[in-house]
Amino acid sequence: MAAAWQTVAFPLILPWRRGFWTLPAYFPGLVVGVTQGWPPEAPYQGLPLPPEAEAYFARRHQFRAGDLRQWRAFQDYQEGRETEGDLLRAIRFYGLGDEGAPAQEELPPPWPLAWQLEKMEADQEAQMLLVDQGQEWLEEILAPEPWEEQPSYRPAPGVGELPDPDLARLRYHLWRRVMGPHIQDPWAPLLLGRASRALFLALRGWPEAPPPRTVQVALPGCQTGEELSAVLAAGDQAGWRQEFGELLSAALAAAGQGPDDLEAAAARLHNFAVQTLEPGWPFASTFQWTLEIWAADPEERPVLVWGASAGARKAGLGGSNCYPG
Repeated sequence: MAAAWQTVAFPLILPWRRGFWTLPAYFPGLVVGVTQGWPPEAPYQGLPLPPEAEAYFARRHQFRAGDLRQWRAFQDYQEGRETEGDLLRAIRFYGLGDEGAPAQEELPPPWPLAWQLEKMEADQEAQMLLVDQGQEWLEEILAPEPWEEQPSYRPAPGVGELPDPDLARLRYHLWRRVMGPHIQDPWAPLLLGRASRALFLALRGWPEAPPPRTVQVALPGCQTGEELSAVLAAGDQAGWRQEFGELLSAALAAAGQGPDDLEAAAARLHNFAVQTLEPGWPFASTFQWTLEIWAADPEERPVLVWGASAGARKAGLGGSNCYPG
């Protein structure tokens, strides 16, 4: 039996989405960061948002062009061991001015800018969710009549937009710094933000680096707290929640062994979803999640990607839900 893997949500600040009601059914031990706007009845307990996440927005005139590269500057300083000046002290003093600088032991940690960037990204994601909802409403209103043949649009492979690599590293390092005390081996990140896939691809060196090998499994989901309660009760009674965790841990362990091992483990997850989850689901779900596993090299960590596919069963997109990416 494979060791139980811990899943850690990425990014650090997660604005609430309706589809997150499904997460506790499959990831009861998920470690989350700042749960922004989550309903109080949600099972997870998020971290409080520190004051430095918003402290400097009112004084943004203090920042100059190139400030986002301070993390790279400190990294270069560590590698080069420069002897002229104290760059770490300069970073900590940034924006405070030369006069009245606090003593060394009173300096704030050099993380306010990273927190503000993370908060800004989370606020932007929350607004984009509203934009997405508006587009869905327009598509429904402007949809062709049933007798007209509807065009089939497929997303292009890859990612259309990628973040700045330095910004991606800064957000990743902040995430590891904050979530580090809550992580235990073996563990894998669970990408939940709308831009998190692009962030991790940028960290891997995309588009120069080849894309990771992937497998996908479609899982039934829920969209309300009442539906989640019914799923948890049915899962605890039937015992499938523990079995799903064991199969997922086996798939994560197989991700670093080879493509055949990963595909075999993902096929077992797919069969479990078709033979056990769907027949025993407590209500007729038309909402599905796609769980994607990024295969890892032996020296790397596997990655989980959680993406919604609303109405997949209604649209007849079932079939084989497990396939190489």
